[in-house]
Amino acid sequence: MSNSKSITYFSIDSVDLQQLAGVKSHIFNNDDVSIILNGRPSDRTFFREGEVYQLPEPRLLLMMAGEADIHLDLEQYHLERGTVILTSPDVILEFEHIGKDVEVCGIAMRESVQVAERIVTQAPAKDFELLLRMVYLLWDVACQTPFRREAVLQMVRAMVADVQYVKQATDRSADKTAVTRHQTLFQQFKTLVSRHCERERSIPFYAEQLHITPHHLSAVISRASGRSAMYWVNRAVVLRAKVLLRTSSLLTYEIAERLHFANPPAFNNFFKRETGLTPNEYRKGEIQR
Repeated sequence: MSNSKSITYFSIDSVDLQQLAGVKSHIFNNDDVSIILNGRPSDRTFFREGEVYQLPEPRLLLMMAGEADIHLDLEQYHLERGTVILTSPDVILEFEHIGKDVEVCGIAMRESVQVAERIVTQAPAKDFELLLRMVYLLWDVACQTPFRREAVLQMVRAMVADVQYVKQATDRSADKTAVTRHQTLFQQFKTLVSRHCERERSIPFYAEQLHITPHHLSAVISRASGRSAMYWVNRAVVLRAKVLLRTSSLLTYEIAERLHFANPPAFNNFFKRETGLTPNEYRKGEIQR
């Protein structure tokens, strides 16, 4: 009936980290931070190509080996050794491809560490090696008894700040002529859509935020992506709706209200048009998986 995708609410507190990361990984986990060294997530079938995951906690991942192609919210990325990923809370992750030899080091943070922005960047070798050394030092400090909470949290915050620095430095040194004005606007548009799609779904709203006309915005997005601006808005709304249908006990009319549809029938019609299923059919299919 449709190729709608399952959504998994992937909280660190809801999974067996040793099974998730592989038997050869090293795990530290408490109420403040989780650390994984030499994780091999492809050893398990937990991560499946085409599946969508909601990640409630901020995370920092360093790609040690292998390759993968993912979407974070509406952004597409290719990951390989040297890629650094920093996610803000409740990011939506979708795997297009994950290689069998993927290996990562990762940190999952609780509310003690705030992450305001999503970053995916290919770090220069020297910066990547420095981040790795910081991860290993963090591990050594975290494993001390008694637990040195403030020291650990300060080290995690320092790593977040360093990733932000690496991204800014990489952006400054990039060849700016390789990034067209259209691509820049497209990236800014997708960031705004991810932030506001639950309440705002009109092209004029996003055009105003970008200080251009709606006609110009529509033309730019079409030229940069081969898709209409409304395609990206609707795609973001569908992802939010699927997350709520999959992970909450909200009734359909409550989800319609949460997503600021005029009424439940309007939400039902939108969801059916975009996915081929009604919200209840989608939720029933998820429960039966």
